[in-house]
Amino acid sequence: MEMKIHPSAVIDKPTHIGFGTRIWHFAHVMANAEIGEDCSLGQNVFVASGVRIGRGCKIQNNVSIYEGVVLEEYVFCGPSVVFTNVKHPRSEISRSGEYEQTIVERGATLGANCTVVCGTRVGCHAFIAAGAVVTRDVPAFALMMGAPARRIGWVGPDGFRLNPVKDQLNQFCCPATGQLFVQRDKMTLVAMDSKHEAKAESPIPLINLKAQHETIRRAARAAIDRLVESQQFVLGAEVEAFEREIADDIGAPHAIGCASGSDAILLALMGLGLERGDEIITSPFTFFATAGSPFRMGVRPVFCDIDPVTFNIDTERIAARINERTRAIIPVHLFGRCAEMDAIDALARERGLKVIEDAAQAIGATYGGRQAGTLGDVGCFSFFPTKNLGGYGDGGLMTTADGELAERLRALRVHGQTGVYQHEWVGFNSRLDAIQAAVVRVKLGHLDSWNQARAANAARYRELFEQAGILQGEGHRPEMGRVITPAECSGRHTFHQYVIRAHADQRDGLIEALRGRGIGCAVYYPLALHLQPCFAELGYRPGDMPEAERASREALALPIYPELTHEQLERIVEAISGHINR
Repeated sequence: MEMKIHPSAVIDKPTHIGFGTRIWHFAHVMANAEIGEDCSLGQNVFVASGVRIGRGCKIQNNVSIYEGVVLEEYVFCGPSVVFTNVKHPRSEISRSGEYEQTIVERGATLGANCTVVCGTRVGCHAFIAAGAVVTRDVPAFALMMGAPARRIGWVGPDGFRLNPVKDQLNQFCCPATGQLFVQRDKMTLVAMDSKHEAKAESPIPLINLKAQHETIRRAARAAIDRLVESQQFVLGAEVEAFEREIADDIGAPHAIGCASGSDAILLALMGLGLERGDEIITSPFTFFATAGSPFRMGVRPVFCDIDPVTFNIDTERIAARINERTRAIIPVHLFGRCAEMDAIDALARERGLKVIEDAAQAIGATYGGRQAGTLGDVGCFSFFPTKNLGGYGDGGLMTTADGELAERLRALRVHGQTGVYQHEWVGFNSRLDAIQAAVVRVKLGHLDSWNQARAANAARYRELFEQAGILQGEGHRPEMGRVITPAECSGRHTFHQYVIRAHADQRDGLIEALRGRGIGCAVYYPLALHLQPCFAELGYRPGDMPEAERASREALALPIYPELTHEQLERIVEAISGHINR
């Protein structure tokens, strides 16, 4: 079914509305809202900017969904459901900077005239009775009633109230399907399999691209089909449109697409005129391309140890590594947190150096009110599929405020060509495929809401670790039985990875325990770059970069993708707590 919008509805732009969605009389959807496929919005529904609504949701008449609310897939909102987004509203006091996020998980039902107070999470398949007032988190399958709402029973996925099983303590049965459930504790209900055993926990992958794909499947397919019909697969109008849109989104005067994030760094070095024998200063705790791209063109990477709190380059150590051959600094905005760019930029200006931002993991991150990619001479991004903004293959981008440099980068990505078979420089082939540009254009409209969901998951992790009694409050050296979560950030942290620190004597055992329960995790990065065999000629030895080496022994990345549920986050933290406190 094609999208259907009543003529009386008001849809502000830009807004993403999925295929098959129906929007009825006098509804108003504000700019930058996100509505999935096959949804239904009834008469007088209001959707504020920044709201994210998953596929298959049904929202009945007179519902207002304010900024900060996320409805996952197949949520039902009855007539006149009320959402709040601040807890202490006053007409004469602006609270716009205090909005709290509310998440309603997959398959939940909100009855007519109920109220959901901000900062709460309604678990999957929960059922909120008409007129109830939800003031705290609601567990999955819970039947809630009253003001404030209290659990009075359980419901199954089909919405029927579950009946206790005679002579079976803590077991319940669905009257419609006969499916059995077991109550593990006061707030946890688990479905049982055909053998009347609690079903095995479903895996939680470290990265779940399939869940993301479901939210954009039709739009991405339509974009690809459009490219196939045009037969313009390399550069062209699609890439140009993407470059304009992402430059505007980042706040950079110029954006130049290329074939990968690795190539973006290489092209930036070439565009800035670095040559064989020159040196750059960068972090040893990062993806290989940060140092590999300079090394392949004969530019020597000089490593500078990291700050143990942020994992980013330690700005206080950079000056000591500058010499007469140093031409540039390549700070890495690792895991989605910007490096301390004020200090780096000031030092670069003082010493006449260029700054190339490795922002491959940090699209949308901010520092001092400016976005990653606008804080140096060139910003380098990657659209590898697992990035916060990823394509359906490799892709990259460079951003700059320098118009002449931008033109040189455009030429270098096509063998240095400035006219038809006219080559002013020797470049190489690093063109962005139009199909990748088309896919990333579709995803770009979702980026802010995805990054917000990642940040919300990070905040929830910290709460859960604290509740479990294993959060280490001070210091950057993890104690036995404790974990250190990412430090707070004055700018916007986009959490490309959510990396905790665990004691080195417990970290590897923790990895085995998590994987044994089907929970994905990974070490970023198990061997710092200064110790990689291919860089042996640089002369580094173990102990030269103690903080990076320690991080390799203690760091552990956990799932952080936007589609994670409250239940999954609880399972992850419970598994960690159970292992390190044995």
